[in-house]
Amino acid sequence: MAIKRKIPPPKRAQPPIYTYRGGQKMLLRKADDRFVVRAVGKPVEKLKARSTMKVSSKSTRVVVAPQELEAQMALGRKIGPTHHAYSVAATNSEFLITDRVMVRFKPDTPTEAIDKLVAKYSLVVQERYSPTEFLFQLTDHTGMNPIKLVVTLTEKESIVESAENDVNQRMQRHAYVQPTDTHYLRSWHLHQRFTHPEVDPRSSSRCEQAWQLIDGFGSPDVVIALTDDGCRLDHADFDNGKFVNWGYFQGTRLVVSSDPDAVAGKMYQSGSNHGTSCAGVAAGEADGVMTVGAAPACRLLPVKWESDASSLYVSDSKLRSVLDWIADKADVMSNSWGIVPDNLFASIVTERIKQLTSAGGRRGRGIVFLWAAGNENCPIEFSGDVDIPYSDGWGSDSQGNPRWVGVRKARRFRNTLVGLPGVMHISALSSVARRSHYSNYGTGIDLTAPTSNSHAFWRMTVPGLGVVAPTGDGQRYSVSFGGTSSATPLVAGIAALVISVNPLLSAVEVISILRRTASKQLDATPYGRTPPTAADPNTSWDVSPVAPFTSGAFVNRGDPDGTWSPWFGFGKVDAEAAVAAAIALREGAVPAPAPGKNFTASSSAKVNIPDNDPNGVERSVRLDGAGNVGSVTLDIDIEHPYIGDLMVALVAPNGQSVRVHDRSGGASVNLKRTWSTANTVALVALNGAPITGDWRLKVSDVAPADVGQLRKWTLTITPRVASTLSFADVAGVPIPDNSPVGVRRKLPVDVMGTLIDITLAVDITHSYTGDLAVALVAPGGARIPLHERAGGSADNLIREWTSTTAAKLSSLIGTRSDGDWVLEVADLAAVDVGKLNRWGLKMTILPLGQ
Repeated sequence: MAIKRKIPPPKRAQPPIYTYRGGQKMLLRKADDRFVVRAVGKPVEKLKARSTMKVSSKSTRVVVAPQELEAQMALGRKIGPTHHAYSVAATNSEFLITDRVMVRFKPDTPTEAIDKLVAKYSLVVQERYSPTEFLFQLTDHTGMNPIKLVVTLTEKESIVESAENDVNQRMQRHAYVQPTDTHYLRSWHLHQRFTHPEVDPRSSSRCEQAWQLIDGFGSPDVVIALTDDGCRLDHADFDNGKFVNWGYFQGTRLVVSSDPDAVAGKMYQSGSNHGTSCAGVAAGEADGVMTVGAAPACRLLPVKWESDASSLYVSDSKLRSVLDWIADKADVMSNSWGIVPDNLFASIVTERIKQLTSAGGRRGRGIVFLWAAGNENCPIEFSGDVDIPYSDGWGSDSQGNPRWVGVRKARRFRNTLVGLPGVMHISALSSVARRSHYSNYGTGIDLTAPTSNSHAFWRMTVPGLGVVAPTGDGQRYSVSFGGTSSATPLVAGIAALVISVNPLLSAVEVISILRRTASKQLDATPYGRTPPTAADPNTSWDVSPVAPFTSGAFVNRGDPDGTWSPWFGFGKVDAEAAVAAAIALREGAVPAPAPGKNFTASSSAKVNIPDNDPNGVERSVRLDGAGNVGSVTLDIDIEHPYIGDLMVALVAPNGQSVRVHDRSGGASVNLKRTWSTANTVALVALNGAPITGDWRLKVSDVAPADVGQLRKWTLTITPRVASTLSFADVAGVPIPDNSPVGVRRKLPVDVMGTLIDITLAVDITHSYTGDLAVALVAPGGARIPLHERAGGSADNLIREWTSTTAAKLSSLIGTRSDGDWVLEVADLAAVDVGKLNRWGLKMTILPLGQ
């Protein structure tokens, strides 16, 4: 009898695994021998693993035998949230999901609809970035893993605009990959991508653009010292070798990390979180955890003052001890503390600061010192006949309840740090690009930086968000850090980025770069006066800002670093512009002069320099060269027995004055020196000035006793030189018919510079050009529509647009040339079809800094 064999049914093909990333479907592979558990260290040792690897500060990838996968994952779930390990199918790169998803709802989605979706999937709100942007955490009741949830939300929930996994990424140090830290998206002070009614993009420090420019987060060789109420050394934002040293005061003794009795735990005391926040704003790591600082790869040297709930205990001797200790260890020092109306230090302290700004620091080129301007809505350096409030006016009754007690006032405000070379005071800028109401102002303000906003007297609502920063207690982060306390370490981090790309800069040159490149595109609208209340019906005491500081407008004070505002100093710190200027100086801001293209003039007429006379002497030479300044070289021969008496300035034909020597050199004899654009930051300010005309040299001896003579000076100007380059893409791609998506072609440009002319050429075969829409997208995101369904039934679109003939294209003049340029071509009607044959760009580019 024949026996029939039972043939098993064919195996059904497994559906592909995918998620969504950046609006595109991404195919994934599920590993059969590994998973990720949210735990590190000893708990993971309980698992039967072949190997483990830490993939974030809180998660571990576990490799097991394939037959053990499900059993070990079950054990993993008893330790912490556990998920399969995935890789990207196209690249085989790891895709480390977490139990969190980021969701953007469609505009104007009602809150009630969002709440229903949260309840439907049993989600927990971890973060609300804006009214329509959320970070959700899955729970045991969600009923699906994070991959499936992203797909479900994207494909089945009509109110969802986008859903993506919150992915851990293991960053390579020194290379830029956009931070994935939990709270980075809402760090409006670092980038310009956070959408909120109280965020003006002008307020951002543009650190993200600076990181993109240098392809990294700064150098670990650059050190930022901070003095404050301590720092939590074991915070997750500082766990990758962040601290080069640390120290704390024990009475009058400064205990440092190398001392045998030093205890790291004494660097932090519960409730004192100010210093931890400042450290994070300056240099919090970009490691996928919590928050990010301005210079994530630079390192920190924190010093802890003794303190109580409201005050730091700082004395002259203690500050001198700190200065001596960091003298050869730091590049930047940030201090988010001070006092008004009298912030006075002994001369033995201020003189030490002056020494360290010129020759101290880890590089021997000076330390950049930063101080917070203060949050009392008063001047920091002023003397007059007006009573100016410098306290918020609030106290407490015997039960500790708030009680209006009236503001304290002064007519004289003194600060012995104002005017010291190498020292900057930082004021506060709100997220709406307006002066923070509480920010101190006036003489001594050097820069402003983005931070929080609040009413100095706690009586009016003013717009502005706080800054995301780490703390030591509770959830270990805050979204409301602020004050000039936050603005100052932010500038410290940006100064560290500048030094990272050009470590040959002196401290004074770093400061000049930060001032010259600061943005002045700010809102100088004043605030209304404080309204009266029953407890305080007469508010005539509210007089700030007082004259001559009543306006925030930028004025010309003759400073070589540009115009100045009593509210904003030289402007809002701009990380990208500052880093670009530092790179330009490092690489030579202008190309080598072409033979015969330089313009030179010299004066050998000897002239005595009047002693102790600020008017000094002037001598001029004339240049008749066409064009604009690219680089400047100035040779001086002055005979003088004490060059610390001298001030030397070069004045261009347009009246622009640049000071190249400012009473430096002490008792050195004779000033025989060459300054150039390549080695002197101040001279870069002359780039672009007209060459033709009379150039004047002004020499002043401003101290008594010693006298000297100007013997000779020579001026050499190289016109700025632009290069014209062409870039082409031979596309040869069909254009989809009747599709708004169309064709997007990328054209990378790796030449860094400033556009002064651009031409776009396209060659498109099409039988009805009225169907076509063509646009150019610049690297910065600007989209320029150039052909919008014009031409009717005409054949083929073969033409050029130039910045001189196309008004829309001319808007790109003055922007950066480097990056990915994209051509968008769409066929928006049916029947006729076509092909993009080729397209290209011709650019005339000036080197950065010209």
